[in-house]
Amino acid sequence: MTAKLTTGADLPQLGLPGVGRVLFAFLLMALVAAGVAYAVRRWLPAIRNRPSVGSGVRTLARSVVSRTLTVHLVDVSGVRVLIAESRTGVGLTVIPPGATSPPDVAATGSTESIP
Repeated sequence: MTAKLTTGADLPQLGLPGVGRVLFAFLLMALVAAGVAYAVRRWLPAIRNRPSVGSGVRTLARSVVSRTLTVHLVDVSGVRVLIAESRTGVGLTVIPPGATSPPDVAATGSTESIP
């Protein structure tokens, strides 16, 4: 079946693609999307967690003590800092180099509380 243009020339009717062709294209696009999703999950966390050049802050450990209290051990340019965060605020203590036991808060006075 053909249609006439306004100039009078014949124009062949455009046919729709077959069902098999549509299914093949859909499956191909689904496989491409699944591959991209896999690649993002596989390699994006490694790219994001890479330390930046010249960064002097490194997280050494993190512990969830309770639902409202989390404790972080952070290395800031060779100095270890213990950070406690809760609903009411944030507290931090600088740990002296070579310390094997927790610092005495009353003796050092190095604990700060940031509400």
